[in-house]
Amino acid sequence: MKRFIFLFFMFILLIISLFPLLTMFFTAIVPQGNLNNIVTEKFLNDFETKYIRYIKRKIKTYNGTKISIVKDSPVSTQSLKIEISPEKNQKVALLTGDLDLRISKGIELYAKLPDIDDFNIEFYDIDGNSYSFPIEINGDLNKWDKIFISLTNVKKIDLKHITKIAFSFYSKKSAYIYIDDIKIKYKFPTLMNFVIVWKENNFGRYMFNSLLIAILVVLGNIIFSTTVAYAFARREFFGKNFLFLIVLATMMIPPQVTIIPIFILMKNFGWIDTYYSLIIPFLVTPFGIFLLKQYIEQLPIELEQAAYVDGANTFQILFHVIFPLSKPAIAVMGINTFITSWNMLFYPLVMTSSKNMRTVQVGLALFQKFNQVDWPILMAASSIIGIPVIIAFLIFQKHIISGITQGAVKG
Repeated sequence: MKRFIFLFFMFILLIISLFPLLTMFFTAIVPQGNLNNIVTEKFLNDFETKYIRYIKRKIKTYNGTKISIVKDSPVSTQSLKIEISPEKNQKVALLTGDLDLRISKGIELYAKLPDIDDFNIEFYDIDGNSYSFPIEINGDLNKWDKIFISLTNVKKIDLKHITKIAFSFYSKKSAYIYIDDIKIKYKFPTLMNFVIVWKENNFGRYMFNSLLIAILVVLGNIIFSTTVAYAFARREFFGKNFLFLIVLATMMIPPQVTIIPIFILMKNFGWIDTYYSLIIPFLVTPFGIFLLKQYIEQLPIELEQAAYVDGANTFQILFHVIFPLSKPAIAVMGINTFITSWNMLFYPLVMTSSKNMRTVQVGLALFQKFNQVDWPILMAASSIIGIPVIIAFLIFQKHIISGITQGAVKG
C-alpha cells in the first residue's frame, strides 16, 4: 500500500513537471486560437445582415448575375439568393482578401439548387491560378443540402494566399440558387504549424546558427575552462588567488554592463554580424573555471604523481588523467553552457543585423507581433527549439548521474 501511494505521488509530480511542456505541444497542434479557445471552424459569411450593400462589398458578380438577401435558411434566418439567367455561365465570387487554407480540411456550406444543371466551386490564389471542384447535383434540389469541399489533395494553387472563392452555375432556364453559412473547417490536431515554422521565416537557418554556436562554445569551454581550472587547482604561481578572485568577481557583473565594451571590441575587430562575435567571447566562462577547479581539487593527487613517475608530461596528464576523471563535472558544465548559449537573446540581437546570422531566440522573438500573437505558430516554434536542449541532456545525463552517485558510494 505504501509503495502504491509513493508511486502515485511520484506520478502526480511527473505530470505537474511535464504540464508546461504538454500544454506547449498541445497548443502547437491547434489550427487557430489558443489552449483556452480552440478554433476548429471559421465563418466566411453567413449573410446575417439587412444591408445588401455590405454584402456586395464582399461579393463580386459576373455576367450580370443578380443577388439579394431572403428570409430562408436551414440554420439561421436568411441566406444569399442568386438569380441565374438561362443558357449563361454565371458566377458569384466571395472575396476573401488573403486567406490561408493550408490548415483547413475544406470548405462547408449549405445550398439549395433547384433547376441547376451545372455547379462548380473555384478557388483563386494571389497569382491568379484557379482550381475548380465540380459539385454533383442529386437528391431533392428544392431542399437545403450541406456541401463539403475537401482541400486535402489540392496542389495546383497556393493555399496560403487565397483571394476569392467563386461559385459558377449553368442552367438551361431561369433559376434561383440559395447559399448560406460558408465556413472553413480546420484540421485538429494538425502538424502543419511545425511545417510552417520550419519552411518560413528562415527558421532552418536560425537553428543551424544556434547549433553551430552552442556546440563550438561547449567544446571551447570543455578544453579551455578545464585547462585554466587545472592550473588554478594544481599549479602554484604568483597572484594565483588574486586572479581567481577576479574570475569569481566577473560572475557577479550583469551581462548588460559588459555588452557595450564587447560590442566596441567586436566592431574594432570587424566581427559584427559574424560567427566570431557570437562564439569567441564565450569559449571560456568563469562558471566553468570555478566548477572544474572545485572538482579537480577533490581528485586524488597521487594519480598525477604516478603519471609523472611513468614519464608523462603536464599535457598528457591533463588529457589522459584529469579529463577522464572530470567527466561528471564536464557534463554538468557542458549542458549548462549549451542551454545558456542556446537561450541567449540579448547578445545575438545586438551583435547581428542580418537574417542569415540570427539565432533561434531572435527568430522566435520575431514571431511575436505588436498587437497579435499567433499562439499555435509560436508554440510550434518553441517546441522545435526545445528539442536540441532535450537531446543535449540525454547525451550528458549518464555522466551527470554518475557524478551524483559517485559521492554516495564508499570505496
